[in-house]
Amino acid sequence: MKTTHIMKALAMAMLMPAMLFTACSKDKEVTPTIDDDTVKDGYELQVTVNVTCENDNTPAGSSKTMRAEYNGESNKLEFSTGDKLFVMGSQASAGSFAGTLDWVSDGNFSGTITTKNEYTGTADALLSGASSASATLLPAGYGSYGYLTIKNSGYNAYIETAQDYAFATTKAAGVEQLSLEKAATYSNGFALSPENAILNFTITGLTPNSGVTATLKVEVMSDFINLVSGSVTTNAAGEAIFAMGVTGDTYDIQYLSLSIGGNTIDITNSSITLVAGKIYNITRSAAPAATDLSSIDANYTASNGETLTGTLEANVQISIADGATVTLNNVSINASGTWTSGNYAGITCEGDATIILSGTNTVKGFYDDYPGIYVPVGNTVTIKGSGSLTASSNFGAGIGGGFGISCGNIEIQGGVITAIGGLYAAGIGAGSGVTGVGGESICGTITISGGTVTAIGGGYAAGIGSGFSPSNPSTCGAISISGGTVSATAGALAPAAIGKGAVDVGESTCASVTITPGITSLTLTNTNEDATGIVSDFINATAVNANTTPITTMLSTSVTDSAITGGMATAGFATSYNGGTKTWTITK
Repeated sequence: MKTTHIMKALAMAMLMPAMLFTACSKDKEVTPTIDDDTVKDGYELQVTVNVTCENDNTPAGSSKTMRAEYNGESNKLEFSTGDKLFVMGSQASAGSFAGTLDWVSDGNFSGTITTKNEYTGTADALLSGASSASATLLPAGYGSYGYLTIKNSGYNAYIETAQDYAFATTKAAGVEQLSLEKAATYSNGFALSPENAILNFTITGLTPNSGVTATLKVEVMSDFINLVSGSVTTNAAGEAIFAMGVTGDTYDIQYLSLSIGGNTIDITNSSITLVAGKIYNITRSAAPAATDLSSIDANYTASNGETLTGTLEANVQISIADGATVTLNNVSINASGTWTSGNYAGITCEGDATIILSGTNTVKGFYDDYPGIYVPVGNTVTIKGSGSLTASSNFGAGIGGGFGISCGNIEIQGGVITAIGGLYAAGIGAGSGVTGVGGESICGTITISGGTVTAIGGGYAAGIGSGFSPSNPSTCGAISISGGTVSATAGALAPAAIGKGAVDVGESTCASVTITPGITSLTLTNTNEDATGIVSDFINATAVNANTTPITTMLSTSVTDSAITGGMATAGFATSYNGGTKTWTITK
């Protein structure tokens, strides 16, 4: 669903010239207590400030008053009873100063500022001459949210923000409480402007009249970091309505996801940087309730947004609909893998598919020849998430093709993945070519950009790439590794950990291998007796590109370690070879 963007009426505030000032008096000396229990003298200064702010949605030349109470019809913020303005700074004569002013009427805030040193000048001179002076709007009831807190007291007071608590159970309150209206400087007044973007959520399809926890997460380097979390009660229609404040001009919305009521919702695939001062109205439907595989007794196709869970006990085919995104949450598909089992993979993608991993998942191909997870030629399966997956087969790849079975493209963006190839098949990639017409196993491209990936090849096969070719070819397309922690192990008698498999009379090839600087580490193991530390014993493809600006080296059996590792070093990679374990490690 398209995300609607509504311009929030929060622009730079212009201070009206009227300010009333009262000089401090020594008989107003106070003794605030700060965190270290040290008693400090302080001096009170009475101040009244008149504040007027602009509104983005109001035509130029008209009244542009914007206040702290949200008006949904006018998209304005309006000051209300209980609103406060916190002021702090430092001035040469007065030293540090701080104070909280109460809203009085219109744009007027009045109250006391406490200075460290005795100060006999006017408030105007104090603020105008300050080396630093700032103001923060404290909306009515701010203390109950836990988002804005005044720490310490007297001239040592300051504002602390807690991002985790930037949550409101109504949209209007969210705009008022979480926009974080601040002015960083003083120039004939404070010009308040918002620092947060407001995400107004309406999530449908939840259990009516029930409490749920909503957590906003951001994906950073394939990990998910919690930004904001809060609890809300759904209404009679099963809707959860709430707001979150997120630092503006910082986060791209395509990397945000919402976890609510046991469902994970991707907000959008569009690249949009959240802008401070804008309201984003977001309506999404929660994923349907998880489907328990233990209750499935016939072939089943999971639809978009569905979650699969539980252990599959029946001998039936589990598929993912073309174009669907499906979550695996503690799934177990451990087929017997015999010749008489179903003629299908553990999970069959009917077209393009995205698999989100949650919890611990195990998937094995049913029929000996079929892989753990299969995607058809010309389509792409994308695997990501924070959970784990172990995929395996007897004669097929863990993820990819099978025995004389070709497959499409494989993309791994996240998760903890272990892919174990059956006999003659790669852990990730192609299976074995077989004798007869149409007996080739051709895999598309393989892209790894994140996660922790372990790929183990079966006999004669690469860990990532192609399988064995006894007659018909076993080939794979370009392999790109740009992120994550990746480990690939060559199968027995295989020529390489990444790239091509062994050949009898057929052909086993790999188009190319590209390694770019986003990786954490790449560990390649080939324990075969003839592995001598030559790089082609670990990566064997048409070409290796070790940088985003091509450093391309054609590989052959005559290539030495120094020829490739020298290129790797030029690209900024560190390489090492352990002759005892026959392991070559590349780090960035």
